[in-house]
Amino acid sequence: MDAEMHNMKTRKVWSLVPAPPKEVKVVGCRWVYNLKKNNEGKAVRYKARLVAQGFSQRKGENYEETFSPVINFSLIRLFFAIFVNLLQWLHWQVDVNCAYLYAKLDDTVYMRQPPGYKSKKYPDYVCKLDRALYGLKQSGRQWFTEISSVLEKLGFTKLKWANGVFLKNKVILLLYVDDIVILGKTNEEIQMTVKLLANNFDLKIIRKTRTLLGIQFIEENNKVYLSQEHYITEVYNRYKKFLPPIASFPISKGSVYSKVQCPTTDEETKEMERYPYRSVIGCLAFIASRTRPDINYAVNLFHSFNPIQESSIGAV
Repeated sequence: MDAEMHNMKTRKVWSLVPAPPKEVKVVGCRWVYNLKKNNEGKAVRYKARLVAQGFSQRKGENYEETFSPVINFSLIRLFFAIFVNLLQWLHWQVDVNCAYLYAKLDDTVYMRQPPGYKSKKYPDYVCKLDRALYGLKQSGRQWFTEISSVLEKLGFTKLKWANGVFLKNKVILLLYVDDIVILGKTNEEIQMTVKLLANNFDLKIIRKTRTLLGIQFIEENNKVYLSQEHYITEVYNRYKKFLPPIASFPISKGSVYSKVQCPTTDEETKEMERYPYRSVIGCLAFIASRTRPDINYAVNLFHSFNPIQESSIGAV
């Protein structure tokens, strides 16, 4: 928490001011705690983050636009397949530390002082936010505007038909919020790009892409393969008491499922509430869309139903 407050002061995220009139909305804030994991899915450190309670913001008063573009993961797969696996380009990954705090706010936002860190000299003052604090509705948009502006000044051009893709000579940047994947023809071009970015942002340099958006990038024989082994294991361990033994195929041969198998009475519906059907289907849909297209048909089939009855739940 002290480290997070140090970041806030270093980036000059807010200034303490007298409380505004009562009709002006003052948003709250809270501490959120997270467990950071390494590429193998093992816990490495605890992290505390101060977030604004953006749900209490009022449109037209302390925010306007909120849309923030990010790259579609299918494009990440495409670029790796063509440029890394086929053309043998190199790839690096960097993270921007405390990315949102670089972005300035266009709106006037007041926030209560952080719990546990209220000023002894000005206990009744509030924070007037100057930077895009986590949790605000517009923070993602402001950060994308900030980094896009920096990249344009560095000579990069945004790809018009795809979000989060920037080009410059023989270098491609794939941007997903604060995660940046750099594809380059030579190591020198990548290192020069990293140096340019480091002149503008505090970076965590990971070098070769290992984990991105919960997916592992595994390099073998000059090819990169995508894996969700850690996530699949985590999902299985979470729901294994509801699941049948591991099967070889997504759907057994000859299996037929229909709406007739969905609950029709309150009693049947209550019985099916014991099973985390929607949660499991959501996890499977994420896996299918990233690394397991072979289960797409089965997932889409069960997506079309309400929770099916206990006799058929094993298919999920």
